[in-house]
Amino acid sequence: MRSILIMLTTLLFLGSCAHKKNVGQESNGEGWLILKGARLIDGMGGIPRDNVNIVLKDDRIQSILDPKEALPPRAKVLELEGKTVIPALMSSHIHLGMTKGVDVGSRNISAENDLSQLYKFSKYGVGAVLSLGTDGDEIYKIRADSQRSDSSLPRVLTAGRGFGVPNGAPPMDMGIDHVYRPRTVAEARKQLKDLLAKQPDVIKIWVDDFHGKMKKKMDPAIYKALIKDAHANKVPVAAHVYYLQDAKLLVQAGVDILAHSVRDQDVDLELASLMKTKNVAYIPTLSVDESQFIYEKKHTWMDEPFFQGALDAGVMSWLQTSYKANPAARESLSQAQKNVMTLYKAGIVIGLGTDSGANQARIQGFSEHREMELLVDAGIEPLEVLRMATVNNANILGLTKDYAGIQPKMKANLIVLDADPSEDIRNTQKINTVFINGRIIERH
Repeated sequence: MRSILIMLTTLLFLGSCAHKKNVGQESNGEGWLILKGARLIDGMGGIPRDNVNIVLKDDRIQSILDPKEALPPRAKVLELEGKTVIPALMSSHIHLGMTKGVDVGSRNISAENDLSQLYKFSKYGVGAVLSLGTDGDEIYKIRADSQRSDSSLPRVLTAGRGFGVPNGAPPMDMGIDHVYRPRTVAEARKQLKDLLAKQPDVIKIWVDDFHGKMKKKMDPAIYKALIKDAHANKVPVAAHVYYLQDAKLLVQAGVDILAHSVRDQDVDLELASLMKTKNVAYIPTLSVDESQFIYEKKHTWMDEPFFQGALDAGVMSWLQTSYKANPAARESLSQAQKNVMTLYKAGIVIGLGTDSGANQARIQGFSEHREMELLVDAGIEPLEVLRMATVNNANILGLTKDYAGIQPKMKANLIVLDADPSEDIRNTQKINTVFINGRIIERH
């Protein structure tokens, strides 16, 4: 009997050691970090979990542990009691390099300017971006560098040069002169072939007349050819839209992403059904419309470091002295908020994008957080908005292998907050620490 007890005791001891060895992954402390005792919002829509230990190894999330589970030995520990951890945000519609101080235009695009703006995104907790249609060839090396496991940049995706309309959208007076403007289907196909050789992640097309400012829209025969050829090469297509009828025609033609809101009228069951059937994503960019009138008056948040820290030199003065409000944009925003709520209820995949960087008033980093406020104001719950800004965008951008929320094997792109955004979405602005690829980003 005594020998049996000794044997059982030995087996239990060995089993305990094996369990600890498995949990610790034979940690020697190198590259291991434990985010200890935080509240976790995983980005997948589940309710927050309290007192969670998030184990990081180099650039990846290794495990999510409850308080009673054994921790890897000799790992560094960051005590986060009272903090909330969320996934880093993703923005599926931005522009890089177009602004420099108060100047706007393709002439500002350079590797140096792109990188400066990308580091700003990192500081504001944005861990992946899709730059939609205004990039130069410098973007492809930057994209490659952003995929390195030791990068401090957001993961970069690009549409390269987008496709617009001769003497049409995007307006030349916006300084966007680095785009293709095909006059015929044959010319469009040739230009697309040249672009595809550079392996863009998405194709961007501008189809509308910018609220009647332009004399013509893109010929449907051109965008149908672009969509067909892009899909033949397994590249998705994102479209700049404004009108309901254009949105329907584009979805029927096979577009993959509506990169702005429908703002001329209420979306209807026909559009929702088409989008659902064809799995078309919707990027409402509510902050685009708000940016056209919001700075007409001074707001208390404009004095806060979170806003001012996102401004380039001279932009605050420009907002105070040279900014011109577009009163009609208030109605566009109201319509956009109504439409995003309708499509959300219909089960359409909604992502977060802002068009930030297209001009001085669309402020990179800040706009991504402001967009979430506007989505909540539209009637969507904060946890759902956080999913749109993270996991939904990972689905839209084809990045679910690495960025599908806070779970094992995902990239360690995280934001540590001083308050819980599920209680107030503005708490995403209370950033304590940002991790990109498991590395702490210097924010000041």
